[in-house]
Amino acid sequence: MTASREVGFGPDPVLVGRAAELESLDSAVATVRGGRSVAVEVCGEAGLGKTRILRELARRATDAGLLVRLGRATQYEQGVPFGLYAEMVEAAGSGPDDAAQPSVPAAVRRMLTRAPEPGAALLLDDVHWADSASLELTEHLIGNPPPVPMLLAVTFRSACPPARLVNAIARLGPAATLIDLPPLDVASLDILLAGVPRRRRELILRASLGNPLYIQALSRLDDTELDGLVSLARRHDPVDADCLAGSRRSVLAGLAAEITAQQPSVQRVAHIAAVVGDHTTIDLVGHVAGLPMPVVTAAVDQLGRLGLLDADGGRLRYRHPLMRASAYALTGAAWRFEAHTRTAGYLRGRRASRQLVAHHTERSARHGDETAVATLVDAGVAFAHEAPAQAARWLGTALRIMPDMGAHDERRAEVAMWYARALGRSGELARSREVLQRLRRAEGPVQRRAETFSVAVARQLGDFAEAAATLGTQLGRGGLDPVEEAKLHVELAAVDAFREEPTSAVHHAQRALELLDERRSVLVAAALTLRALATLYLGCARSAREQLAAAVVAVDATGDADLRPYVEIVSPLALVEIQLGNLADADRHLARARRILDGLGPNSASPYLLVMESLVHTRAGRLARAVRAAEEARAAAERVGSTEMAAMAAAVRLRPVLWTAGPAAALDTAGPASAHLDADLSGAGPEVAVGQPRSRAWWRINRVELALARAVAGDWGGGADLLIEPAAPPSRHPPVLVARDLVAAVAAVGRGDHTTARQVGEQAERRATAAGLPYEIGLARFARAFTAYRMADPERATTLAESAAACFAAAGTPMEAALSCHLAGAAYLVAGRPGPGAAALDRAETGYRACGAGWAASVLAGHRAAGPARAGRPGGDAVLTAREREIAGLATTGLSNKEIAARLYLSPRTIESHLNRVFAKLQVHSRTAMARRLTEALGDHGPPA
Repeated sequence: MTASREVGFGPDPVLVGRAAELESLDSAVATVRGGRSVAVEVCGEAGLGKTRILRELARRATDAGLLVRLGRATQYEQGVPFGLYAEMVEAAGSGPDDAAQPSVPAAVRRMLTRAPEPGAALLLDDVHWADSASLELTEHLIGNPPPVPMLLAVTFRSACPPARLVNAIARLGPAATLIDLPPLDVASLDILLAGVPRRRRELILRASLGNPLYIQALSRLDDTELDGLVSLARRHDPVDADCLAGSRRSVLAGLAAEITAQQPSVQRVAHIAAVVGDHTTIDLVGHVAGLPMPVVTAAVDQLGRLGLLDADGGRLRYRHPLMRASAYALTGAAWRFEAHTRTAGYLRGRRASRQLVAHHTERSARHGDETAVATLVDAGVAFAHEAPAQAARWLGTALRIMPDMGAHDERRAEVAMWYARALGRSGELARSREVLQRLRRAEGPVQRRAETFSVAVARQLGDFAEAAATLGTQLGRGGLDPVEEAKLHVELAAVDAFREEPTSAVHHAQRALELLDERRSVLVAAALTLRALATLYLGCARSAREQLAAAVVAVDATGDADLRPYVEIVSPLALVEIQLGNLADADRHLARARRILDGLGPNSASPYLLVMESLVHTRAGRLARAVRAAEEARAAAERVGSTEMAAMAAAVRLRPVLWTAGPAAALDTAGPASAHLDADLSGAGPEVAVGQPRSRAWWRINRVELALARAVAGDWGGGADLLIEPAAPPSRHPPVLVARDLVAAVAAVGRGDHTTARQVGEQAERRATAAGLPYEIGLARFARAFTAYRMADPERATTLAESAAACFAAAGTPMEAALSCHLAGAAYLVAGRPGPGAAALDRAETGYRACGAGWAASVLAGHRAAGPARAGRPGGDAVLTAREREIAGLATTGLSNKEIAARLYLSPRTIESHLNRVFAKLQVHSRTAMARRLTEALGDHGPPA
């Protein structure tokens, strides 16, 4: 907090004991002036000076020429959507009640984007009390800053950090400045309390624990009271939370005593300002208090002299949340209810913002109050998209106080429909489904809309069979106009694509195209995209490429305004583009979708789009960005309550984590999904393992990624097991089939089954060549090269590995090209050709560094350190049998003998015997040494699989 020579809050008190923190603020401002964005996180206990630090940052940013905008969250207004941004949006002339104005997220982004050079500073105080809509918008701005340099600073209490916001800042790495405010030390207190007797200074320091706010309040106590608090501190050595709580209670009691010592009119104004919040004005206080304006003005002045209240631009604010809390605690529940009633009436009569009126209406709503119902429904509908959690609460309250007119109450059904939408968009998918099920049983026009939204909820939950059944029911009723029928066919095509039922998906997409004319360009684009994806799933890559071209033309011809409601269609479009090797188009379309979403704020389409961003980053060798996008996708999926999208995000995170941090880290991040090998492939049943996608298409992708990580970890059997599919229609999807063949070949080599490895590698190349996909041809040749290398045929291995590297280079996939160069280099060395070997390893190292593949680079470094001599002899695991290698690989993953025995259907005693032989052959005496020896052998045998 502050430290000034007088005890109290001056207009601009001098900061004491914060030199390092001020230096960090200057550095952050200088970074923005240099053209780069930065985030500043300030945390600490209540009273340590977070707000004062933020005020100092605002002053320095203003002096540096930045556009400064301030926001503040408050304890008792956490239900007001975008409360953190309300004042800055109003100041910019973008109030949410004006239909012609943009949404709050769009208004904030536009305000920041229009900031003049050198940039903008967005300073947000007490975000631990921020509403969910404000937190989501802030998180979005951190991950997707405007196209101008921006300093975004947040403060929060250490005990209640907003987790997703903290994680978003942490992902910025060096672009984040973290300030954890410590208590003031003795030297700082000597400056702060200059002129106070030394013994009293010591008492205040011990009782306050160095907290500046507590120092201010406790300095008003006499020595006897301070002695009591110090005695409490002495009983806790080191000082713990009980002592802090004692000081806090004393502070609150002291502040409350100051209020209760005032005249009744002053007390009344203090109570009203505490209940009404930061939007309190003198006129509003007068209305709620029922006091003459001169009396109100005099009371406000008295509270200001006490250092409790500030008049800031016509608004009345408590100087610190603890001061407001002490006044709030003096009011009774019934008194607060009436104060909220009078406040709501006042704000409603002056056409205040919907969210403020709804906030006070919700706290004073009575059953049968039609005015309250109308206010809450109006606000709920207005914010159902931007702030669905708050909208759901308002709409739920409206339903609770609304008179029940019976089974045919169409107004109630309409409000319930909006309630279900808001619940679904806020992540309360199970509750949304319950409301929708009741509405689907009702009669009336809302029934069909309830069915339509039920499909969206089912898709988010991964219940694709339910979604398909609902859509089929709607189509079966008939009586639809062509456009409505086409929309249902597009939805069915999307659901069938997730279920990997490509024939049906193509049929529905084609039927939609027959029903639509060119004026419905966005629906045409959606149908063309889904037809291309389904055609690829059918194994017809060349036809899919032709259909993709038509889809790209249609999407590019659709304006942003028309695309906005269907922006999710960019995800399957990008997936087809990635899998057909059109990475530049995928980047372009995803960037466009992100621009559209920037204007909407967090959206249910965000997780799927972020999954695609992670995929394209991985394919393009931008591994750090791939991990970050996957983490953002998972957070976005959790925010909307979509377990299916969260599982997809986890699947795409595996590959970049594998190359950057290694197989152990990749398998750790996979969580429960990595431990289940027997999940059902139906894509709809409850028996699918926790953490695995229920979509059949993404289930397969997830299994291949897990199998790759296990194979690289040396768990050849576990990797092979993951590639076994239960009874289900076999996949015809070339990218998945070739990737599966690659892992199968590597696992077979690891088990010593060279014949199977060779056959699978040749099969992979036939498939890839038939599809005409350079990336997949590269994968097939890498598999064959790896097999040849492990079969001691280095000449053939070098030829195939160099060919794979060329294919990957043509496909624009540098990570795979580096892996191929690594393998080629290892094979050259084994063949006794150190010159070409060193050159190939140099290319691999350059590629790994460019991609940020730290783990792969470390394996390469170990291989180089071993030198050509080691590369020319068999690795340590070459003396092991296939079964011994398999058991040793499982043991290195941390499985016990009993767990390995269960996995391989052997007895624990047999496992122990095998491991004893492995120890003897490798000349080691522990599992740790065995793992180290096998890792060295991996270096002997070239790059990670």
